[in-house]
Amino acid sequence: MSEHEIALAEGDEAEQKGDLQTASAAYRRLSTSDVAGPAAQGLFRLGRVAWRQGRLDDALELYERARAAAIELGDDDLRAAIENGVGSVYCQRGIFTQARSSFAVASELAASPALRGRIQINMGALALLLGDVEEARASYERAVELLDSINDEEGLTLALHNLALAHSEEQDWDAAEASFELCLTIAAKRGDKSVMAGAMLNQAELRCEAERYPEALERSEKSLAIFGELQDESGRAAALRVQGEIYRKMHQLEEAEPRLKEAIRIAGRLQLLTLEAEAARELGMVKAGRGDVTSATKWLRRALARFSLMSADDQMHAIEEQLQALKPWRPSGEQKTVKKG
Repeated sequence: MSEHEIALAEGDEAEQKGDLQTASAAYRRLSTSDVAGPAAQGLFRLGRVAWRQGRLDDALELYERARAAAIELGDDDLRAAIENGVGSVYCQRGIFTQARSSFAVASELAASPALRGRIQINMGALALLLGDVEEARASYERAVELLDSINDEEGLTLALHNLALAHSEEQDWDAAEASFELCLTIAAKRGDKSVMAGAMLNQAELRCEAERYPEALERSEKSLAIFGELQDESGRAAALRVQGEIYRKMHQLEEAEPRLKEAIRIAGRLQLLTLEAEAARELGMVKAGRGDVTSATKWLRRALARFSLMSADDQMHAIEEQLQALKPWRPSGEQKTVKKG
């Protein structure tokens, strides 16, 4: 094997195991190569690691450098992979129009079934965020078929994970659990900690929905621990948000509040609009449950502002109803004026 092939293999193996520091070191060696092709691959993979760690600005900068190199090389498959990565960043930030454009370019350029399957996964994720559950499920089913046909277990775990989410949205709980369990079985066999953490977190959400709170909490704790090991800040924030919801529904509001505040802090720093909006809404409900109408209004309005940036009409309408349901607040000491006869 050449020096480039060794660095690529070392990086890919470490990334799969969740050892992102070792992966970054290998990809950095690759990115400094005098040979244009391996250097472009190194830049793309460094961008992917930055995305996994929630460093979205760094990811976009690295993807841009990799894209320029791929265009110069005329490497359409690499450029398709990069566009797919760029779309994922925009999707995570709630910039859906640009995400859709990037996925469309990626879909046009991709030649390999493995890459086409991954693009279908991301197109399904975007459809799910936009509320088109049927289109999302269809995209995930196409991805599962493509990736299973070439025995691509890495991609297959992602497709199964997201297919489970679509089944959850359709309230097909048995199908969702079956997809999650198959996803976890394959991911555990491969040692893919990132996928395991994501699947466990979504299982926690599913069990919270079913009011199986102790099980939901157990899944979320395992997920949070793995995201911590991986130094995945966006994953940690997502797990903290889910834990906040679980504790709120268990009426343990003092446990919910600090977790939600930390989720909001991380999401704000990383510019994760969807996550920030969801956590702010949850914190608003916690404050309302504690009788703090002023703070509840503040956090619900923050959530409304974030959802409005994404044109998330259903969420905006739900929050507006919550705001209207809050009792009017009066400053302490202010008394109602009583008319005397």
